[in-house]
Amino acid sequence: MYLSVHLKPIADTTMVVALAGELDAMTVPILSETLEPLVASPAMCVVVAAGDLWFCDLRGVSRLVAARRGLRVTGGDLFLAEASPALRRLISLMEKGRRSPLPVFDTLPQALAACGVCAEPAPPEPRHLPLLRGLPARPVTGRRRGTMPPSAPGRSPSARSRCASGPGP
Repeated sequence: MYLSVHLKPIADTTMVVALAGELDAMTVPILSETLEPLVASPAMCVVVAAGDLWFCDLRGVSRLVAARRGLRVTGGDLFLAEASPALRRLISLMEKGRRSPLPVFDTLPQALAACGVCAEPAPPEPRHLPLLRGLPARPVTGRRRGTMPPSAPGRSPSARSRCASGPGP
């Protein structure tokens, strides 16, 4: 079980929290460590992108609802984007008899529009290949790889023949 949390500021007061993995009793503390400082920060709108969240249980949803309550006290809000059908079902079961605990949007741009941020889908960040330093050019010869050149410096013809045939007398 793992949970990956990636924070991305969109505007001065808008933050996207991208979740990937599993949000359950074991990984809720990781999410709590991320969301608690956001409640106390100047962030007024937090969008949780749950498109890569494979699993979420009741504790995970409860933690998101608690973060939303904390943000609403300071005048902010929390929205959920790209929720899976199972997560939407869990949220709808929590709604029974009360107001919607979490507003859910189909896409991230829709959720950001609810925050008042006009967000065009950003192009993917360019990935850079590592820089390789150039090697000095070697002259190309007609010999095969692994063979000794005819006149290796520092060796006499007799030394070459001793090396090829084994130790000398």
